[in-house]
Amino acid sequence: MTRVWYTIIILILIVLQCSSQQVANKDLYWPQPPERPRIRFLYAFSGKSDLNIKKSWWRKAIEFVFGSVENNELMVRPQGITVDNNNNIYITDPGLGGVHIFNFVNKNYKIINGIKGNRLISPIGVAVSSENKIFITDSELKGVFVFDIDGKLEYSFSNGMIRPTGISIIGDEVFIIDTGANQLIIFDLLGNEKARYGKRGTGDNEFNYPVSLCSNLNVKNFSDTIFIVDAMNFRVQELKRNGSFVYKFGKLGDGVGDFATPKGIAIDSEGHIFVVDALFDIVQIFDKRGQILMAFGGSGNGFGNFSLPTGLAIDSQDRIYVVDSGNKRVQVFQYIK
Repeated sequence: MTRVWYTIIILILIVLQCSSQQVANKDLYWPQPPERPRIRFLYAFSGKSDLNIKKSWWRKAIEFVFGSVENNELMVRPQGITVDNNNNIYITDPGLGGVHIFNFVNKNYKIINGIKGNRLISPIGVAVSSENKIFITDSELKGVFVFDIDGKLEYSFSNGMIRPTGISIIGDEVFIIDTGANQLIIFDLLGNEKARYGKRGTGDNEFNYPVSLCSNLNVKNFSDTIFIVDAMNFRVQELKRNGSFVYKFGKLGDGVGDFATPKGIAIDSEGHIFVVDALFDIVQIFDKRGQILMAFGGSGNGFGNFSLPTGLAIDSQDRIYVVDSGNKRVQVFQYIK
């Protein structure tokens, strides 16, 4: 009997080892040859196991038989994303009521969901300050919650926001999209309101359920402006930090460069504007004047395909992080200069 059990355990460990390997380097490129490739698929991840942190053989055997005790370490309904300069990847997960933090360099994982009596309910947007404070918008709690890197809640603020979603920290200011109020609101890092812009409408500097934003602050030779996904106007608006209108691009349609359900937005080091569309299941890339350059993705669950993608972030190495919400994962790509 002992020999049989040893054999079973060995087989279990082999299966678990094969199934837990992080997906990497599948040689997927866009556009296809003979055109010069610009986007390369790197890897995808959905939970702590993708960090390849080794568990004891006994724990693996127990989890195989009785089920994992770490279901809260898997993405449920990932939404927003950001990355910092310390290799941390932050992913909001309203399905779990928390924010996942992955670090593939140090092989660390943690989750922030608040403490008893102050639990997050629907975290949507996330941004990190230069002092490593984590700012999280919660659309149901109608506020912003600020945590330290260890997950301790330090303070929160609201100022009458209706449905805060997208968030970005630019210098010493916090820019927040209030989807419910159709406004861009600017706070200082302590939550003191400095300005708010916009109202519902279709004109310049007006919005119809905006959802996300990004800045080109780190792009060389570009003016310091903000790009806002004006979702139900099916466009992107560029504004100066004082709220004045610069330009816009996009329209409703099913053609190249059109939008259906635009969600996340990010800018690479060369100033290309990336916009993810949840209905088309693609990421479209535009130049600084809103002219379409290319797109990648498509519907499905294979690598390089998406299902209801939402969040988007680009790090200092031009790695592109796409929250593939329907597939409960994040896929990572490389922009090739």
